[in-house]
Amino acid sequence: MIRITGGKNRSRLIETPNTVLTKPTMDKVRQAVFSALGEKVYNSRVLDLFAGSGSYGIEALSRGAKEAIFVDNSSLAIETIKKNCEKLNEKKVEIIKDDVLPFLTENSREFDIIFADPPYKLDVYNDVVETLIRRNILSSNGIIILESEKELKLDESKFSSVRFYKYGLAKIYILRK
Repeated sequence: MIRITGGKNRSRLIETPNTVLTKPTMDKVRQAVFSALGEKVYNSRVLDLFAGSGSYGIEALSRGAKEAIFVDNSSLAIETIKKNCEKLNEKKVEIIKDDVLPFLTENSREFDIIFADPPYKLDVYNDVVETLIRRNILSSNGIIILESEKELKLDESKFSSVRFYKYGLAKIYILRK
Protein backbone atom coordinates (compact mmCIF):
# COMPACT_ATOMS: atom_id res chain seq x y z
CA MET A 1 0.00 0.00 0.00
CA ILE A 2 1.12 3.54 -0.75
CA ARG A 3 -0.30 6.88 0.30
CA ILE A 4 -1.64 9.75 -1.83
CA THR A 5 0.38 12.79 -0.77
CA GLY A 6 -1.87 15.73 -1.66
CA GLY A 7 -5.23 17.03 -2.83
CA LYS A 8 -8.72 15.73 -2.12
CA ASN A 9 -7.50 12.17 -1.43
CA ARG A 10 -4.50 13.15 0.66
CA SER A 11 -3.41 10.40 3.08
CA ARG A 12 -5.69 7.79 1.45
CA LEU A 13 -4.03 4.45 0.78
CA ILE A 14 -4.01 2.70 -2.59
CA GLU A 15 -3.01 -0.85 -3.47
CA THR A 16 0.02 -1.86 -5.48
CA PRO A 17 0.24 -4.94 -7.71
CA ASN A 18 1.84 -7.80 -5.83
CA THR A 19 4.58 -8.60 -8.34
CA VAL A 20 8.34 -8.13 -8.62
CA LEU A 21 7.85 -6.31 -11.95
CA THR A 22 6.07 -3.35 -10.35
CA LYS A 23 8.04 -0.92 -8.22
CA PRO A 24 5.76 1.65 -6.63
CA THR A 25 7.08 5.21 -6.63
CA MET A 26 7.88 6.24 -3.07
CA ASP A 27 5.57 8.82 -1.49
CA LYS A 28 8.40 11.35 -1.05
CA VAL A 29 9.34 11.07 -4.74
CA ARG A 30 5.75 11.64 -5.93
CA GLN A 31 5.38 14.51 -3.48
CA ALA A 32 8.56 16.15 -4.86
CA VAL A 33 7.42 15.65 -8.47
CA PHE A 34 4.03 17.22 -7.79
CA SER A 35 5.66 20.07 -5.87
CA ALA A 36 7.77 20.78 -8.98
CA LEU A 37 4.66 20.61 -11.21
CA GLY A 38 2.69 22.96 -8.97
CA GLU A 39 -0.44 24.48 -10.53
CA LYS A 40 0.24 22.82 -13.92
CA VAL A 41 -1.64 19.77 -12.63
CA TYR A 42 -4.93 21.60 -12.17
CA ASN A 43 -7.35 20.97 -15.06
CA SER A 44 -4.73 18.98 -17.00
CA ARG A 45 -5.12 15.90 -19.18
CA VAL A 46 -2.80 13.24 -17.76
CA LEU A 47 -1.30 10.12 -19.32
CA ASP A 48 0.20 7.56 -16.92
CA LEU A 49 2.37 5.12 -18.92
CA PHE A 50 3.62 1.85 -17.38
CA ALA A 51 1.00 2.76 -14.79
CA GLY A 52 1.45 -0.13 -12.31
CA SER A 53 -0.71 0.94 -9.35
CA GLY A 54 -1.76 4.15 -11.10
CA SER A 55 -0.16 6.24 -8.36
CA TYR A 56 1.03 9.09 -10.60
CA GLY A 57 -2.31 9.45 -12.41
CA ILE A 58 -4.35 9.04 -9.22
CA GLU A 59 -2.18 11.61 -7.45
CA ALA A 60 -2.77 14.01 -10.38
CA LEU A 61 -6.55 13.47 -10.16
CA SER A 62 -6.43 14.09 -6.42
CA ARG A 63 -4.66 17.40 -7.12
CA GLY A 64 -7.19 18.61 -9.70
CA ALA A 65 -6.38 17.00 -13.06
CA LYS A 66 -9.51 16.83 -15.23
CA GLU A 67 -8.84 13.30 -16.51
CA ALA A 68 -6.26 10.52 -16.47
CA ILE A 69 -5.54 7.74 -18.93
CA PHE A 70 -3.66 4.74 -17.52
CA VAL A 71 -1.72 2.34 -19.78
CA ASP A 72 -0.10 -0.90 -18.67
CA ASN A 73 0.30 -4.33 -20.26
CA SER A 74 -0.18 -6.30 -17.03
CA SER A 75 -3.62 -7.68 -16.18
CA LEU A 76 -2.75 -7.47 -12.48
CA ALA A 77 -1.81 -3.79 -12.83
CA ILE A 78 -5.02 -3.05 -14.75
CA GLU A 79 -7.14 -4.70 -12.03
CA THR A 80 -5.24 -2.82 -9.31
CA ILE A 81 -5.78 0.54 -11.05
CA LYS A 82 -9.51 -0.23 -11.45
CA LYS A 83 -9.80 -1.08 -7.74
CA ASN A 84 -7.89 2.05 -6.71
CA CYS A 85 -10.01 4.34 -8.91
CA GLU A 86 -13.24 2.74 -7.64
CA LYS A 87 -12.11 3.00 -4.02
CA LEU A 88 -11.40 6.73 -4.47
CA ASN A 89 -14.52 7.27 -6.61
CA GLU A 90 -12.44 8.57 -9.53
CA LYS A 91 -14.67 8.56 -12.61
CA LYS A 92 -12.71 10.65 -15.13
CA VAL A 93 -10.39 7.81 -16.02
CA GLU A 94 -9.69 5.45 -18.88
CA ILE A 95 -7.72 2.29 -18.16
CA ILE A 96 -6.08 0.62 -21.15
CA LYS A 97 -4.35 -2.77 -21.24
CA ASP A 98 -1.68 -2.45 -23.92
CA ASP A 99 2.04 -2.20 -24.47
CA VAL A 100 3.07 1.44 -24.26
CA LEU A 101 4.81 1.93 -27.63
CA PRO A 102 1.99 0.38 -29.72
CA PHE A 103 -0.52 2.45 -27.72
CA LEU A 104 1.43 5.65 -28.41
CA THR A 105 1.71 4.80 -32.11
CA GLU A 106 -2.09 4.48 -32.39
CA ASN A 107 -3.02 7.32 -30.02
CA SER A 108 -4.43 10.52 -31.52
CA ARG A 109 -5.04 12.45 -28.27
CA GLU A 110 -2.93 15.19 -26.72
CA PHE A 111 -1.91 15.33 -23.05
CA ASP A 112 -0.63 18.10 -20.78
CA ILE A 113 1.31 15.88 -18.37
CA ILE A 114 2.75 12.49 -19.24
CA PHE A 115 4.31 10.18 -16.67
CA ALA A 116 6.59 7.37 -17.89
CA ASP A 117 7.85 5.08 -15.16
CA PRO A 118 8.78 1.79 -16.85
CA PRO A 119 10.30 -1.14 -15.01
CA TYR A 120 13.91 -0.09 -14.50
CA LYS A 121 15.25 -3.00 -16.58
CA LEU A 122 13.43 -1.73 -19.69
CA ASP A 123 15.51 0.72 -21.68
CA VAL A 124 12.66 2.42 -23.56
CA TYR A 125 12.98 6.02 -22.37
CA ASN A 126 14.30 7.53 -25.61
CA ASP A 127 11.81 5.52 -27.70
CA VAL A 128 8.93 6.77 -25.54
CA VAL A 129 10.08 10.42 -25.63
CA GLU A 130 10.73 10.33 -29.40
CA THR A 131 7.30 8.80 -30.04
CA LEU A 132 5.58 11.38 -27.83
CA ILE A 133 7.25 14.21 -29.76
CA ARG A 134 6.93 12.70 -33.25
CA ARG A 135 3.22 11.90 -32.80
CA ASN A 136 2.43 15.30 -31.16
CA ILE A 137 1.01 13.59 -28.08
CA LEU A 138 2.44 16.23 -25.74
CA SER A 139 0.45 19.49 -25.71
CA SER A 140 2.15 22.78 -26.63
CA ASN A 141 3.06 23.58 -23.00
CA GLY A 142 3.19 19.94 -21.94
CA ILE A 143 5.45 18.20 -19.47
CA ILE A 144 6.95 14.70 -19.51
CA ILE A 145 8.08 13.14 -16.23
CA LEU A 146 10.46 10.20 -16.52
CA GLU A 147 11.50 8.00 -13.61
CA SER A 148 14.62 5.89 -14.05
CA GLU A 149 17.19 4.04 -11.99
CA LYS A 150 20.10 5.30 -14.09
CA GLU A 151 20.98 8.67 -15.55
CA LEU A 152 19.59 9.03 -19.06
CA LYS A 153 21.08 10.51 -22.21
CA LEU A 154 18.21 12.54 -23.67
CA ASP A 155 18.03 14.94 -26.61
CA GLU A 156 17.35 18.06 -24.55
CA SER A 157 17.12 20.32 -27.63
CA LYS A 158 13.43 19.42 -28.06
CA PHE A 159 12.51 20.95 -24.70
CA SER A 160 12.47 24.46 -23.29
CA SER A 161 13.52 23.14 -19.89
CA VAL A 162 14.96 19.90 -18.48
CA ARG A 163 15.17 19.43 -14.73
CA PHE A 164 16.83 16.49 -12.99
CA TYR A 165 16.28 15.24 -9.43
CA LYS A 166 17.78 12.30 -7.56
CA TYR A 167 15.96 10.47 -4.73
CA GLY A 168 17.84 7.37 -3.64
CA LEU A 169 17.76 5.00 -6.62
CA ALA A 170 15.13 7.07 -8.45
CA LYS A 171 16.26 9.62 -11.04
CA ILE A 172 13.48 12.02 -12.07
CA TYR A 173 13.53 14.03 -15.29
CA ILE A 174 11.00 16.81 -15.87
CA LEU A 175 10.94 17.78 -19.54
CA ARG A 176 8.96 20.91 -20.49
CA LYS A 177 8.02 21.49 -24.12
